[in-house]
Parts: sequence; C-alpha cells; structure tokens
Amino acid sequence: MMLRLLRKLFSAEALGLLLVLMALQIFNYGISSSLRGTDMEHLFWVCLLAAGIGYGLSRRKWNGLLSALVIAAFGLTGVWILGARLALPLVDLLDTIAGLAPQVIPAFRERIPLDTESVREAWAIITQASTALAMRWQTWLMGIDRNVTVNDPLVRNMIWTLTMWSLAAWTGWFTARRSALHALLPNIIVLALVLSYSEYRIETLWLLVFFMLLLMGIWNYKNHTYLWQRRKVDYSDSILYDNTQAVLLLAFMIGAVAFAAPSISWRDIQDFFRERNSNEAAEMLGIREQSVAAASTSVQRPSLPREHLLTEGFAQSQELVMSIRTGELPPVSSPMLTADAPRHYWRSTVYDEYMSAGWLTSYATPQNVQANTALIPGLLDGYRRLHMNVELYQPEGKLFWSGLLYSADVPFRADWRVRPGSNLFADQTALLQADLFAAAAGADSYRAEAYIPVVTVEELRLASTDYPEEIRDRYLKLPRELPQRVHDLAQELTAGIDNPYDKAKAIESYLRTNYPYDLDVPAPPEDQDVSDYFLFDLQRGYCDYYATSMVVLARASGLPARFVSGYSSGSYDAPNAQYVVRELNAHSWPEIYFPGIGWIEFEPTASQPEIERAATIAELPAAEPTSTAAEKFLFQLTSTRLLYWLSPLGIVLLGMLLYFLVLERFWILRLAPADAISFLYRRYYRMGRPLAGVRTRAETASEFTYKLISRLDEINASRKSRHYHAEAKQLTNIYLLSQFSNHTLQKVDAGIAFDLWKRLRQQLLFARFRDFIAQRVNKLRIRLSSQ
Repeated sequence: MMLRLLRKLFSAEALGLLLVLMALQIFNYGISSSLRGTDMEHLFWVCLLAAGIGYGLSRRKWNGLLSALVIAAFGLTGVWILGARLALPLVDLLDTIAGLAPQVIPAFRERIPLDTESVREAWAIITQASTALAMRWQTWLMGIDRNVTVNDPLVRNMIWTLTMWSLAAWTGWFTARRSALHALLPNIIVLALVLSYSEYRIETLWLLVFFMLLLMGIWNYKNHTYLWQRRKVDYSDSILYDNTQAVLLLAFMIGAVAFAAPSISWRDIQDFFRERNSNEAAEMLGIREQSVAAASTSVQRPSLPREHLLTEGFAQSQELVMSIRTGELPPVSSPMLTADAPRHYWRSTVYDEYMSAGWLTSYATPQNVQANTALIPGLLDGYRRLHMNVELYQPEGKLFWSGLLYSADVPFRADWRVRPGSNLFADQTALLQADLFAAAAGADSYRAEAYIPVVTVEELRLASTDYPEEIRDRYLKLPRELPQRVHDLAQELTAGIDNPYDKAKAIESYLRTNYPYDLDVPAPPEDQDVSDYFLFDLQRGYCDYYATSMVVLARASGLPARFVSGYSSGSYDAPNAQYVVRELNAHSWPEIYFPGIGWIEFEPTASQPEIERAATIAELPAAEPTSTAAEKFLFQLTSTRLLYWLSPLGIVLLGMLLYFLVLERFWILRLAPADAISFLYRRYYRMGRPLAGVRTRAETASEFTYKLISRLDEINASRKSRHYHAEAKQLTNIYLLSQFSNHTLQKVDAGIAFDLWKRLRQQLLFARFRDFIAQRVNKLRIRLSSQ
C-alpha cells in the first residue's frame, strides 16, 4: 500500500500539479515584489482559487467560451465584493431575506403587505458602497479619457487582482490539458514586462522558465506513455529514468543559458518602455521603479514651522489667505440673505510628539504624488466626499484640506508618518491609521477631493476602546517630566465616565468654561511644561494653548489625541458660495481617535463656537448633491461617449453575429463531408445530452435521439409544432450513414446536416432554458410547501 501511495505521489500527474502550484507561487511572488505594498499572500490564494476553477471546468469538458464567461463573472463579482467590502452587507441582506421568507405565504394568502423595511435598509448599504466604488472607477476612466494619470490604489488593486485571476484560470485550464507552454507562457510574458520596468526579483522569471521546461518534459512523457498504452506499444521501464535525467539536464542548461544570455539587457527593455511614456502606466498600476539615487538619498526630518511654536500671541490681520468653494450650497442671489454653511476646519499640518515646550512631528517619509492620484486605497464607511476648489492669495507652499485628503489635481509632496497601505482591499481600521503630517505644493490654486466623517453622538458614545497598536504607541505618549497635577486633573475630569466621547467632551467643556481667550499673553517659561503653565498658572491664552492642553489631558485619560494646525472655516460668502479665510482665522484644534470611525475634531477654544453634531442617525441632514469630478463625468456621458465606451461590446456582438451567420458554415463545411457531419453530430449530442438524461450502457445514436425527442415533447407539451421530430431523426440518419455505410458522402450532404443542426440548436437552447426555469420553480414550490 505504501508503494502504491508513493507511486501516486511521484506520478506525472501529481508532479505536474505540484510544479504548477510552485510556478503560480513564483509568478505571484515576482509580480507582488514589484508592486508597492501589495499583500502577496492574498494574491496567491486568489490565483489558487482561479486555477482550481479553470482546472475543474477543463476536466469537465466545458466549452471554452462558456468557461471564460463563468470565470470572468466569478472574478468580476468577487473583486467587486472585496473592493466595496460587501461581504458582511451581503450576509446581512441574505439573513434579512431569510427572516422574511416565512411571512411570504401568509401575507400572500391574507393579502397583507410585507414589511420589507429591513431588506431595503440592507440593500441601501450595498447600493451606497457600490455607488462609491463606481464613482472611483468612473474618475479613473475619466482620467484615461482625458489623458490624465489617475493613480487610484483601490482601482489598481482591483485591476491586478483581475489580471492575476485571469492568468491563473488560464493556467488551470491548460494544466488539465497538460500543455505547459500554453499554461505558463502568458505568465512569463506578463512577469517579463513587469520586471523589465521594476528590476525587482528578476530571478523569478528564470525560475518560471525553468519550471515551464520541467513541465514540458513531464507532460510530454505522460502523453507519450498514454498513447503507447492505447496502441499497446511495448516500451522499457527505464525510459522513465532516462527521460527524467534528460528533462532535468536540458531544463538546467536552457535555463542557465537564458539567465546568462547578454543578447537582451533589462536596461534596454526598460529604456524602450520609458521612451514610450510607459512609466505613467507603470505608476497607475503601482509598479515601483528601482532607483539607485533615490535609494541612497536620506530624508531629512521635517522641522516645525516657526509660526506654530507656542510663543507670544499673534496679531489679528484681515489679510486674505484663501477662498474655498465646496459646492455644498448654491450661490444666494441676494446679498441680504444668509446661508447656514457647513462648518469645516482647513488643516495644513498634524503633529504627534508633545515635547513640553511645544509640538514636533516624528519621522515623516516624503512621497512625491502625481496629480489626480488617490491617497486612500479603499472605501470608507460613514464618510462623505467633499470637493474643494481652493484659490490661495498668499501661497505658503502647502495644501489645505478638510478631513482626509483623497487627491489633488496638482503634483505635491506628502510627508507620511504612517503611509496608507496598498494591501489588497485594506479594511477601514487599516485605512484610518494612515497619518499625514503635511502636504506641500507650489500651486496657487488647485482642486482637491477629501473624505469627511458623517458621525453622530450616539455612534461616538458606542465606539470601543480597542485602539490599534500603532495608534496607542504614537498618540498616548506623554513626556516623563509632565507634572503630576496635570495627570490628576485629567483623572478628576473623566472620573466616572464610561465612554471616550463623554470623556473628551468633559475635558473640552472644562477648558471652554474656565479659561478665557486672550491673545496678549507672555511666552511660556523655558523650564515649565506648556500645558501645566496654561492650566495652573497662566489660565488664559489662545488656540494653541487650548488645543495643546486638551491633547495632553486626553492622552493622560487614555484617549489617543493629536494637535492640528491650520485655519477655521472663516467667513462664508453666500452670494458666491465660498469660504473666505483670512489670517485672523489661523487656528489650532485637537482631534481624538475613535476605532472604526477615525479622527474627530473638538473645539476647546473659548472664542470659537462649540461643534454641533447630530444626536442620532435620524437627525442627520439629507445628503446634498456635490459637484465631484465623477458626477461631472456621468453628466458628460452623452450618446456619443456612451457609444465610445460600449464599442468593444458592440464589436464582440458583431463578431459573434458574423460568425454564426457566415463564418460558421464556411468553417465547418471546409472539412471533409464525413468529418463535418461527425462534428455537427457531436455538437448536437453535447447540447441534447442534459435533456435526454444519463447515458445508458450500449446506447445507440438512434436511442439517444428517441429519448431526446420524448423529453422535448414533455417540455413543449403546450406547443403544437413538432417539426424537430423529423429534423433530429434525419440528422441522426445522416450521421449513421457517414459512420457505417459505404455510401460516398458529398458536400451537399454536409450542407443538409448543417441546416438541420442550425434549426435543432435553436430548439434545444429554448428547451434547456425552459427546463432550467421549470426545475427552479418546482424546487421553490417544494421549499415553500415544506415550511
């Protein structure tokens, strides 16, 4: 038994499958190593699943076109579910439908309307997530249409996942047919193109070629032995060992020559692609470029801007800084009318390290971001998109935005403390840990997209305290020399409060109530902690003092907090629907982190109005339409542009129509008459077999036809026409004559068979469709009657 098991394990089939798995892993590793931050493990499992589906469909002798459609449908659906994070919402939807099912029959009998509110709510969540993902795809497509590079990490992940899925399914399909060249050659070509640009892990290409050569030898041996056994050709058992030695030797020799061959250099290929602006495509697809100069360049630690040091107060100034249009409200026609504009904070820098004398940022890595490049590689639940059209009157070399910066239409430098991961379809917890210190650009006007949280007091109160490790380590840190009386005050203010939101509000209220706002204050002593000085000695001050003290008290209470500098909303110019920001609006504020929600701003400064939030979801205002680039793209899809995007589908449909009307007849009738008739009968048999039932032993062609006719009569019981009787019998008779008669067949016989097959194909397609629907209806009736 052990010997039999070893023979199975070391058979050509088992070794072939093992080599294919290793080749997929090598291909996955080679591609993943050239992609920025892509999770290799998830990609491999995607490839494994696709290869398994392709292998199974090929073994079941499925039609190639149908198999491709099935694989594409699975891939597109799965990637969309992952990209929009619909797994849990879909489970919730199915659960609500299942809970509603027992009420269907009683409601139908008594004619009582069903309460489908829970189903509509579950479906609304799926619709919102899908719409958000569709918007990002449309923005990406709009960039292609306008020849603008839009580097969206989520779209990029979806493209690569679909590419890997398709290639792996192709590999699985031809693995079942033991064709190594067809199975792995597309993978080798794609890997060569990627590595020609990145120059990462070039050895993986050599290994993939080596495994393809091994597979060619193993499967060639297997195919020959199978043929010899069928033809009962005697062959020596030593051929196995001789073939193994020859395959290994040739694979190593050819692989070594390919690895060492100097005829084509990677640098030449890379230059070839760069000359054709392929670096833009590589950037869009996330393929990183190896750069010796960049790798050796040290990044300087960002310095704290002098205007944000906690020194003496700054003077009031009416000097214009910028104007911002968000499109949330329409312009007001009369200057006498006012508008209740949404409140925003325009951030520029975010600090994390408190050093007793002021704020610094920990190490921040710069990233050069191209215009229209998405910074957030996923969808955010509970956030809405904000479009900002910013005009700077006094350019400071910075970008200003509200919430989480998503993209800008100008190139800029992003200084990241924690860069957003590009792992496949990162969840919200991972996305919210992204930590941007500042964004620098030399533009005096730009358009930007951001995400701002739409959250209620109820949700904030229910937020957990299970903070990610990165957040705890960075945003609960306080200096060791912080006076104990600051810790004591924090504990006193939050004693007896059981949720983070109310703790933060208690600290905020204490600062707003007990400390007057004052710009005319002295600088803090060099040997005293700033927060301690403000809370216990100075007891008055401006926004930097308030924000610093709230962050310190929050951290001392166990709440992750950070210090943000920028501008308050400014004044709202209703006739022009824009925010006007002046130097006097320079502001600092604290933010508290809530797991699953993100960073939420608070306002402890006494001179500023308190931030108002909806208590529950029911009190949230209805979403207003925003003028985003994606929505403008939808508006621009006129009939001409729609025709442009649908033209590939039209070409495919036109090609199919041309094939079935003209090319099919020509292609089949070019064969010898006997071969053409045999081919047509096999098609007829494959399409009719599911209707005729399981094949019985020693079943003849005539018996199969009679079974099929009987089954068609059952399906078409309500139809009077039975012309398929004669057609099926005539096609079967022509086939039998071609196989068992000495009669010489002519082209005209093949033409008659083709015409019969065309008419039967239509009948069989309709019959299989009606049979499929009838079976599903019967199963549904049985299920409902059993409940």
